[in-house]
Amino acid sequence: MKQIKSISIISLALLFVNIAIAQHNTLGELETVNKNGLHEILLPNEIRSFSKSDLSDFRILDAKGKEVPYFIREKRNKIKTSEYVEFERISKTILKDTSSSIVFKNPLKIIQEVVLSTANYSASKTFKLSGSNDLKEWFGVLNKGRLSNLQGLEGLSIDKSITFPRCAYKYLKIEFNDKNSLPINVLKIGSVSNGFINKGLQTVIAQSKTTSELIEKKKTQVHFTFKNREVINQVRFKVVAPEFFNRSVVIYKKLERTIKNKKETYKKQLARFQLNSEEETIFNIPELFESDIFIEINNKDNNALTISDINFFQKPLYVITALKQNENYTIKTGNKTAKAPEYDLSFFKYKISEDLPRVAIKSIVKQEVILEEVKKDSFWQKPWFMWVCIVLTGLIILFFTSSLVKDLKKE
Repeated sequence: MKQIKSISIISLALLFVNIAIAQHNTLGELETVNKNGLHEILLPNEIRSFSKSDLSDFRILDAKGKEVPYFIREKRNKIKTSEYVEFERISKTILKDTSSSIVFKNPLKIIQEVVLSTANYSASKTFKLSGSNDLKEWFGVLNKGRLSNLQGLEGLSIDKSITFPRCAYKYLKIEFNDKNSLPINVLKIGSVSNGFINKGLQTVIAQSKTTSELIEKKKTQVHFTFKNREVINQVRFKVVAPEFFNRSVVIYKKLERTIKNKKETYKKQLARFQLNSEEETIFNIPELFESDIFIEINNKDNNALTISDINFFQKPLYVITALKQNENYTIKTGNKTAKAPEYDLSFFKYKISEDLPRVAIKSIVKQEVILEEVKKDSFWQKPWFMWVCIVLTGLIILFFTSSLVKDLKKE
């Protein structure tokens, strides 16, 4: 029995050692800074993958092993953009004292606005707009429009925007009425796309991608696996064909559950959205923290989409902390039982500038704890020896019991 107790104690000791070592299994180092003060640390994918999703196990330690206060913040990385796209002119026709017209090609799937760049003109102009798909048959889009204030205060030209009902004609023709006025000089025709881009989003690379066509279900399934669990905030599709599409998309993961003592696999939905040719094919989704996901596209009775690529992105997170010049700092994370620290510095997060010097985390290592097996057990550690001891102990107890009974009978 003592032997069994000894083995149990050894096993428990090894278990406690394993737990103690595994508390922080990911380590890193900070680059040395050249001045004292607040710095920002961009958290790389590896740190976020090996940490808890809320980063409550993240710690910064100084050279003496003391915790260094910090707080985490997400920067606003959206930047407004404007891009002018010039359209190809097909023809230009001038009928003296009657009208002038310009035919141009529409490079967009859907269009409802064009921008004309015209030479300065001291009067106004009426016009009409029509559309065609073959340059032969023309259909009305805007029956009567007017351009006014065509004289720029600065420069030799001015840009004027024309809005009209949404259409998808391959070619558009703008006709100016020149009966009572001289023609205007249209320098170029195009459009300005305004939008917001997420500058600084971090790319999440998938380790493998498998596409399957589920013909009976009329669906396309794309299976992605990642090397580690990854934070994903955005997904971007690059659809090549067809020209027009409107498909529902679901992102899910597969899990197992037991019902009536039987294990079954089921789908847990993580995100849902509509993939439409008239809209941006970039989607902000509820934050995922997964290593294995599926994307399923419902094709209904249509052919499957031709998709050249699907990309994943995560919002960058920054750690703000005060560092000392030429001091060494260590990053530790990976303790799944750790609670979020409470530092005074977080109280001042809204008063601290976003323009701080940046320092990187380097030499990130995830430690794997592997207990070495005993190569050769001693004979007293063999299972058969324990059973021999049990049998001998039973025989000894039986012998002494029978002797005791005989003695009692004699008395």
